[in-house]
Amino acid sequence: MTSTRSVAACVLSTGMAALLWATGLASPASAVQAVIVVGTPSATCANPQHPTIQDGVDAADAGDTIRVCPGTYNEAVNVTKSLVFRGAQAGVDARSGRTNPARESVVQPPGASTGFTVASGVSNVTIDGFTIQDSEADGINTLSAGSGFTISNNIVTGNRIGINFRSPGTTSTDSRIRRNRIVDNNNSLPAGGSGVFLGGGQGTDNLSITQNRFGGHVNADVNTQGVLGGGDPAEALTIASNTSVDSATFLVLINANNPRVQSNRISKGPAEPSGSAMLVDANTDGAQILGNQITGGQGTGIRVAALFGPDPSTNMRVTRNTIRSRTDGVLVEALDSGTFSSNIVENSTANGIQVDPAVAPVTPLLFSSNISRFNAVWDARDQTSGGGTAGTANTWRGNVCPKDSPDGICR
Repeated sequence: MTSTRSVAACVLSTGMAALLWATGLASPASAVQAVIVVGTPSATCANPQHPTIQDGVDAADAGDTIRVCPGTYNEAVNVTKSLVFRGAQAGVDARSGRTNPARESVVQPPGASTGFTVASGVSNVTIDGFTIQDSEADGINTLSAGSGFTISNNIVTGNRIGINFRSPGTTSTDSRIRRNRIVDNNNSLPAGGSGVFLGGGQGTDNLSITQNRFGGHVNADVNTQGVLGGGDPAEALTIASNTSVDSATFLVLINANNPRVQSNRISKGPAEPSGSAMLVDANTDGAQILGNQITGGQGTGIRVAALFGPDPSTNMRVTRNTIRSRTDGVLVEALDSGTFSSNIVENSTANGIQVDPAVAPVTPLLFSSNISRFNAVWDARDQTSGGGTAGTANTWRGNVCPKDSPDGICR
């Protein structure tokens, strides 16, 4: 069925039109962007033009809006042009409330198909206000390398991976993942178990992941493990103001330049799977880990390592984080240069701050003005050797940690 397009009812006389063109006040004609309604006729869906979302996509022109009525859509949507998808809850924050499925536009793809797949080279796609659930593949997949994606106000749950994302190119248009509820995407293990997975073998650029609610993932809420290798690091990556409850790991960060991880709140119960709240791994330069709150659970609060590549990270800044009741608070296993300052680490079941003996920094690491206390074994322990504080390879200055090793790295 061909969609009906609304045309503005403004008609100029020939003389007036000529006058406007002559004075330069008229603008060139532009295509009218349509709103295409999809769904089954009902009290909440007056005059739909197509029964399926894919029918709406096929009928649309680039730039159109597909408005999807409440209902369940058992289909896999192939997005072949720049479109705006507005579910029944478009604009409504998905992090809380939204408990009535009858008011949702539910995309539940069959079997091992993906809810929304953005086709190769397609950019500027918005997906707003849906529930996307129970796929044995991905809830949303943008691996074919466009940019300018907005994924907001969606409940993404029960899929293999919630959002499998790629948007490469330092000149690409900004993309945003925000105000979503991304939880329990553990279908088809062991391949699944992540909320947002940055994959495709290339670094994702100009992406902000902000103000989302994550939880219940057996792998990680945000996982950049798909950009291994160091050849194309992620650029302009911001992960801020998210909450995470009872996921094994909140963040796996690998192969990124100047990522900013700020003001996230992470909590985990003692019975949940063990895993670091944040793992910053190989070939990451200039990471800023700022003002995060990490509470409870098995595993390290912030772990810095080189498990997924030979090159330790560099120029790392870990500041004003609060870490309570983890196994270790901060664990450094590999890092060439960085600063740890003004952090609070308390009630770890092992060590508060631990620097392993294998760490061989190119520039001495600086530990400054941290408070680490009430930890079961050591409040601060540096096992390196060198010309730094108390015979370590690093500089310790103005820290408060009553149980320190070697003696003298803390006040």
